[in-house]
Amino acid sequence: MSKGDFMNQSKFNHIVNKFTQEKDKHNHSLKMHTLLIKNKNQCYVHHFNNTDNSSDIRSISKTVLTLILGVVIRLSEEGAYPKISDETYIYPIIKNNIHLENKENEAKLKKVKIKHLLTHTIGYEDLLLMRHDIAHLDPFEYLNYVVNAPIVHEPGEYYLYSNAGFYLLSVVLQEFLQEDLLLFTKRELFDPLGVKDFKWEKYGNYIAGATRLWLKPEELLKFGELLLQNGKMNGKQFITENWLQKMLTIHIFTDSVDTPHATFRKYGYGYGIWLAKDPFYFGHGTDGQTLTIIPDKETIIITLAKQPDIKPIERIINDIITNEI
Repeated sequence: MSKGDFMNQSKFNHIVNKFTQEKDKHNHSLKMHTLLIKNKNQCYVHHFNNTDNSSDIRSISKTVLTLILGVVIRLSEEGAYPKISDETYIYPIIKNNIHLENKENEAKLKKVKIKHLLTHTIGYEDLLLMRHDIAHLDPFEYLNYVVNAPIVHEPGEYYLYSNAGFYLLSVVLQEFLQEDLLLFTKRELFDPLGVKDFKWEKYGNYIAGATRLWLKPEELLKFGELLLQNGKMNGKQFITENWLQKMLTIHIFTDSVDTPHATFRKYGYGYGIWLAKDPFYFGHGTDGQTLTIIPDKETIIITLAKQPDIKPIERIINDIITNEI
């Protein structure tokens, strides 16, 4: 297939059949919700089992929140808000909203910058705010739970992927803006992009940040388009190219989850997004949520699912990217 013909209806139908026929490690059919592929100006969509509901995009929420931060930074550079950047310390912003009982954390917490939230390098050794460790907690206690959990390492020195950093980011942004973050997001990003049908669950007073954002695939696509078009949509520069460059720079090499034999691989982590060794990047969520952007092919691939064994989904995406399917 020529470079200009990366995707067509026949090929897309073949890929849909591949997802339909594929089995997971338990020999069960894949529990897919949606496959969407946009190549240049052509968009192909298939809803499996005739479902067209919103899906919890899980950790792709982290990518969306990083874009929201980009909007806040742009507005601050334009003078609408005080200065804020990835180098901003978080403690002065949140100190009046937390009860810090673990005084041993205070010195390290004062060293935490926004960039540490974005790269999972706050210094925790325990997974935090994952669904299993908060099931017994009141959501209004999540913030104090996180800030009192032991920070073992110096900020920036130890990587541990969890939901803590991006929940703290939602707290930081709301307290910085002095406005409900969801209202700000709706006004400054979602409405202008045409993202109308969404739900973002709150953990107490703050949006979950790292997860719990429900979107339809056509709405998730708009965030992929924003990335693909260098932060510009509908004639407006929402995200500066400087912020996108920071997002798409590898800050952490993630050897523990990398699959070097594959093209679709978690080679490294930028700001709120995974980067492969090849020139593409992706948001990735539990149970098969993916948002893959391939700039040189002008292509966006979205999968939404409820599929615990995600390896078959990743294999098919790998084959789409490498043109082997």
